[in-house]
Amino acid sequence: MDNKVILITGASDGIGKETAKALAKQGHTIIMHGRNPQKTKSAYEEVKTKSGNNNIEYLVADFLSLADIKRFADNIKQKYDRLDVLVNNAGAQFTGKRKTTAEGHEKTMSINVFAPHLLTILLLPLLKKSPSARVVTVASAAHKMAGKPTLSDIELKNNYSMGKAYGLSKLYVIWIMRHFVSEMAKAGIGNITFNTVHPASATSSLGRESTKSLTTKIIYFLWRPLMKTAAEGAASSIYAATSPDLEGITGKYYGLKGEEKPSDKFYSPQNELIVWDYSMNIIKPYL
Repeated sequence: MDNKVILITGASDGIGKETAKALAKQGHTIIMHGRNPQKTKSAYEEVKTKSGNNNIEYLVADFLSLADIKRFADNIKQKYDRLDVLVNNAGAQFTGKRKTTAEGHEKTMSINVFAPHLLTILLLPLLKKSPSARVVTVASAAHKMAGKPTLSDIELKNNYSMGKAYGLSKLYVIWIMRHFVSEMAKAGIGNITFNTVHPASATSSLGRESTKSLTTKIIYFLWRPLMKTAAEGAASSIYAATSPDLEGITGKYYGLKGEEKPSDKFYSPQNELIVWDYSMNIIKPYL
């Protein structure tokens, strides 16, 4: 199928916008998601102009609200009869002290883990209708530096730190997307693949809600010359979304130079299932 229906979350700036731009240039039907209405509309207009593709629309939702994700998914299911590619790009890192959403969940875990888990399940009916669907989820190499997870405290009510929350959230979402593979196999669904990608360090507006601390600013200043641009960082998402090389390939992790191995230091099928079950319990009221 040449023209694919592709949803990209977190597409109002950074890697998400560059992913949308590149896939729009390939001629696909693009659905751009963003949180801020003005910012998302501006990104939509830019992508439409630079790609010359008129088959683009944008939808707004706050992915820190599981209820809003449900509304968003229902809207898509009303508008489209199939979905060929879901790019779970939306994510965030929150500076400062531990914060919770209005629904009571730690914000980093909510947007980086529970949100893509919920959205993917809600959109499975549309993905099943594609001849060959792909779910691409943006992780991060930061999952290798988060330290040992405490699976009895997934939302880090104790011993919270910004870096730990972000790194563990990316580890957990890798596990969840890997678990989707076995869930689909059990259900006899063979037309959907699930892969994760890491974009290397890319210059984007990932941090939210707080002025960066002096330490963060110093680290950012030192690392910035080594960071990829958003356009470069989007390469792994674009590759995983549409490359013919990955037809039928599932459960893999890709970086800018192709397939890589995610950290397996703390991995076990049992740990994967603990994270899956915990997240399922959180998102169940919205299914």
